[in-house]
Amino acid sequence: MKIIIIESPTKAKTISKFLKDYFVIPTYGHLLDLPQNSFGIYFKNRQIEARYLPLKNKNKIIKKIKKISERAKEIILATDPDREGEMIAKEIEMILPKKEHKKLKRIYLHEITPLSIFKALKNLFTINENLVNAQKGRRYLDRIFGYTLSPLLWKIEKNLSAGRVQSAALRVIIEREKEIENFQKKEYFQIHLLLENFPLKIVLVDENLKILNFEKEEIEKIKKDVLKIKEVALKKIIEEEKKIYPPLPLDTENLQRLAFNFLKFPPKKTMFFAQKLFESGYITYHRTDSHHIDKNFSLKIKDFIIKNYGENYFSFPLKKKEKISFEAHEAIRPTSLEKPNLTGDFLKLWELILMITISSHFKPLKYLETKYIFNSDKYRFLSISKSLIFDGFSKIYPVKEKFLPKINVKKGDKFEVLNLEIKKIETKPPSRFTEASLIKKMKELGIGRPSTYVSILEILNKRKYVIKEKNFLKPTEKGEIVYKFLKENYPELIDLKFTSLMEEKLDEIALNKLDYQKFIIDFWYKINKKITF
Repeated sequence: MKIIIIESPTKAKTISKFLKDYFVIPTYGHLLDLPQNSFGIYFKNRQIEARYLPLKNKNKIIKKIKKISERAKEIILATDPDREGEMIAKEIEMILPKKEHKKLKRIYLHEITPLSIFKALKNLFTINENLVNAQKGRRYLDRIFGYTLSPLLWKIEKNLSAGRVQSAALRVIIEREKEIENFQKKEYFQIHLLLENFPLKIVLVDENLKILNFEKEEIEKIKKDVLKIKEVALKKIIEEEKKIYPPLPLDTENLQRLAFNFLKFPPKKTMFFAQKLFESGYITYHRTDSHHIDKNFSLKIKDFIIKNYGENYFSFPLKKKEKISFEAHEAIRPTSLEKPNLTGDFLKLWELILMITISSHFKPLKYLETKYIFNSDKYRFLSISKSLIFDGFSKIYPVKEKFLPKINVKKGDKFEVLNLEIKKIETKPPSRFTEASLIKKMKELGIGRPSTYVSILEILNKRKYVIKEKNFLKPTEKGEIVYKFLKENYPELIDLKFTSLMEEKLDEIALNKLDYQKFIIDFWYKINKKITF
């Protein structure tokens, strides 16, 4: 008997459809973890020893895996292709007797399709200890951070806690709130003219074609002078061809952000539906920081675009210089271009993924930007229009730009001034973060990874450090207390560059460029030097 062990019952059901000769067992997530009520990490002779215990309600499934493994000829570990999945595979090894370890083989499934499964079964691996160590490193860092700082917070208020990444994310939210509180609104004015036989308004500019903004005190004086202008002449026309590029194939952050923009799905909902779509075989793995698309799939999209839109529309996706990707080797894409048997929000998310995947294989949109420069005796005015040259990816993906037909005018033409308009401009404070925009900011700062974005948001909400007001995140008094304590006493530990550096070090561990034991022990000594108990 051969068995396949995965973490999800939905994934098990999908795989069972394709593999009749294998017995498929789900673990229902992690089997083991550090103790819930004690530190569980020990440092002896500059070596780490960690105590792993079965998670609540997992004894039954552990017993089942052990029993079936005794009779198995081969045990295939098909957990998710990322650090968490690698650790679950390691946990399976940890619960089995050593005599069973020789039966263990590892496969990586970036999509749950027959071709992918059969191909994976021909490429068997052993557990990647580097990925396991990277997961352990993250887990140990978070445990050290929380268990060291949280007791200090309890002296201020019970049930407060600190987390390595969550505290950095909280800092980002609170600092934005401070920007909003300290914002001072300013107003200024622009002068626009409406011309006869010219469809666009023109605006007063300086010699460098920069729009002139006036204070309230000076606008009336300028207005009186400009009102004397009866006619302007078109001095110069500047034309420049420009492009708008299609979206990149989806990574986790982009999926969460675009699902929020297009479908109003919060990130947690997006990841729930994406996980079900992946486990059911409809999309590739949904936790990834890669924009790469398998070439064979790109060729299928090429055929689709040529057939439906014409050869002139197709282009392979833009090559983006990637940071090394550990979460998966491909972007998020459908496993097929055929519409699946889905309904409701599952279908909406699948169709969004399809639209973005296909549009990423379109050529850019091209337009002509034309600047019209007008002169009066004393002043210079500007108007800009955009006319479409080639619609490119906007065939299937909405763009915000507005295009007009090219205006039929020429240098030297004169235009009568019909009206003057004073436009009032008010500066606006920065917006609070939505969950999606916070994840984007975290990605830019290098805080967290695709597998941790949603969990960080959940922790901040669960601990009532932030609340949502009309989809925007606002820090609570409790969150302010935690941030103030950490900023005043341990600012280095919530420094954004420090948090980002920790993530980079974990990446180095995954590449076997850094010893995780030394890294964790150095961090342990460093944090203990900073904190006085």
